[in-house]
Amino acid sequence: MIRPTKISNKYQKRTRRPLYAATQATPYAAYLDPSLRNADGSFRKPLSTDATGGGFPLTRSADAFTLKGSLVPGQVVVKGVGEGVVVANGAANANPRPFGLLANFVGGELDDLGDEDFVGVWRGPDSVFEILAPAFDDTGLASAYSSATAGNPVKLYAQADGRLGATQPSGATVVAELIERPSASRIVVDLRV
Repeated sequence: MIRPTKISNKYQKRTRRPLYAATQATPYAAYLDPSLRNADGSFRKPLSTDATGGGFPLTRSADAFTLKGSLVPGQVVVKGVGEGVVVANGAANANPRPFGLLANFVGGELDDLGDEDFVGVWRGPDSVFEILAPAFDDTGLASAYSSATAGNPVKLYAQADGRLGATQPSGATVVAELIERPSASRIVVDLRV
């Protein structure tokens, strides 16, 4: 449930919607990696200055994408320690590899969690999701989709800010394949993790 802190956010839509997920996908119960909380318990956005060894599970090259200060449903997450998850960094992600798509708004004006750390992560190969903008990086998707041929789908990867996109970071693994791009504000993807 979205818990908007401002009345102007009452019509905010989820940016990730399962279309074919009843038997293909599983909402996995995970929790936020402790690095995503400040000392006072408030949400801390993953920043480009985060580096492994400083209490952070990943070294980042860009800040994680946020909408009104919130991580958005549909962002790619990777496993941290135990059942913890953190927004993907778009780097060569064989280890940690993409774990699934975030199910909740986290932090900011659209926060689903409050002071809880439990989040949902959608996982499951062959499940189909609709992702709404701005939860994906549309850079190059229009041309990639229009030039795609049968049997050669457009592969989507975790970008540096954690969103799905067509740019392949060096050594990155496929997170999803683009089924359709009806507009710059909506894509349909076949999840591969």
